[in-house]
Amino acid sequence: MTQNSHPESRADRISDRWALAFFVVFMLASFVIQATSIQIEHRQAAAEPWLREVASHMSLLMLVPFFPRVLDVAPLSIRNWRRSAPVHLAACAAFIVLHVLIFVAIRKLTYPLLLGETYTFGLADPLNWIYEGRKDAYGYGITMAMFALARMAMQNRLEAEAVDEMAVREHRVMLKSGGRTIMLNAGDVIHAQAAANYVDVSTTTGTHLARMTLTELERLLSEAGGRHVRVHRSHLVNLDHVKTITPTGEGDAVLELDTGETVPGSRRYRERYAQTA
Repeated sequence: MTQNSHPESRADRISDRWALAFFVVFMLASFVIQATSIQIEHRQAAAEPWLREVASHMSLLMLVPFFPRVLDVAPLSIRNWRRSAPVHLAACAAFIVLHVLIFVAIRKLTYPLLLGETYTFGLADPLNWIYEGRKDAYGYGITMAMFALARMAMQNRLEAEAVDEMAVREHRVMLKSGGRTIMLNAGDVIHAQAAANYVDVSTTTGTHLARMTLTELERLLSEAGGRHVRVHRSHLVNLDHVKTITPTGEGDAVLELDTGETVPGSRRYRERYAQTA
């Protein structure tokens, strides 16, 4: 199997296309804002600011393929930042130089033809490089982060699809807890409780704090064939482990599990858990 045919590689290429589309839209908006701002602030001839910004933004678009290639070599992650940082510093410097040289070349070619004047940048002046370099370094960071976030979102989607497939095919659920990946049979999940952005999952072998929503866990357990139902806005139980249901008035109840735990049952979900009574 070639690298490009691997699911993760295909996902990266798809996310790169989405990031490119967003980048093009952003560049068009930036081009109009920059050109009109120069006209308003400096009251320059109508064509010059537009021609200047066309050269700058066109050169940026020409360099777009540069970003995915760098990410292939040095992905953005905390774990490998020592190896990636030197690569990105060198790539940022190369990006600055290429951007400046390309837009200067375009302006030198177009100014005499369209404006009847010569364009002068001053490549030998360090201040010009500092002026352009600080903007390009900022642009490099923002653009690289955009491509990296797009890849991360696509990889998360790919992982979610794999989790769903595993639930249906193997009747197991996969939880991310404390930096570990935990594989559980659906029937081993006894009770789960929402805890902010996490879910506290009680199983036959212990408890795990998983970064997901209770709704996501409920869906996965259902796909895995488990007999799990929502009994409260913040609680999910395995019906096979419900021992008794005691009404508390006004339609609410308390469910006692065979583990000795008690879980509140809301009248909103009464039809779901009443079947065990």
